[in-house]
Amino acid sequence: MTDPRQITEGSAEALEEMVSPRVEITGIAGETDVEKINEVAFELYKEALSVVNLGAHLLDDVASVKGGWPRNQAICAGLMIRIAKFMLVVVELSAKRNRAEVVGALNRSIMESVINLEFLVTTKDERYYDQFVKFSLGPERELYDSIQANVVARGGEVWPIEQRMLESINDVCEASGVKIEEVNRKYGDWGGGLRERLKALNKEERYVAMQRIPSHGVHGTWVDLYMNHLERDSKNDVFIPQPKFSWVDARLLGPIAILVLEATQPYLERYFFRIPETKLLLERIGDLRSRLAEADAVHEKLTAQKE
Repeated sequence: MTDPRQITEGSAEALEEMVSPRVEITGIAGETDVEKINEVAFELYKEALSVVNLGAHLLDDVASVKGGWPRNQAICAGLMIRIAKFMLVVVELSAKRNRAEVVGALNRSIMESVINLEFLVTTKDERYYDQFVKFSLGPERELYDSIQANVVARGGEVWPIEQRMLESINDVCEASGVKIEEVNRKYGDWGGGLRERLKALNKEERYVAMQRIPSHGVHGTWVDLYMNHLERDSKNDVFIPQPKFSWVDARLLGPIAILVLEATQPYLERYFFRIPETKLLLERIGDLRSRLAEADAVHEKLTAQKE
């Protein structure tokens, strides 16, 4: 992963060196071996990871002088760093190939961060940044109230573990510019909820595929257990363990990488549009999205033929 302290605006050559080499896919349209497509998708995914990681660490002149970003931009950059970390783990797991269940759960987390990032960088209303921060502090307020109640019940004695918790709460509130007493224990979801955020992006039709279906793997619902962790004996109407992992293929890599790039692009356009080198990175993103889409289309065709 790139060291953020080493990146400010620089030459086109310097930026190019910080991104993984371009994955060539010439002739992929005629490929008949689905495993070759899986390999290409894996390499393209790594290239996408390098792009989002670089984007997350860019500093313009002002940020470079101050040593970092203001809070709202930091929220967006933080989401990109989170995405890059999760993508890196997906790469590590996918190298083993048979880790699909875990990759699917990680993809669900990546997709939510992608939606939040794209929504925030495209919104013209700064209140959503405030909501993103304040609404997330509800659990801290509930913990704060619980600690205070326990301290009162003990006649004012604060345990060392409680003191550490209170200091942690105070730290995040100070960084947020919010007093814990101003935070509600229960909020609705910020921005009206994830479906509404997708609607604002004109992507509401993706809600089921990006949020609800992948949530099975996060929460361990019955559907997840039945599809991935149990095997049914229909003759006797019983179930037995299925401890084997499923295989990771292009379907768990390419589409996610495309979504990540879709959100990275407006971040660069919003915060770095004055920097000439940004054009180079945006061109790479456009080209990479096209290559990912082409590989995904070939994989889908071969999968359909096989089925």
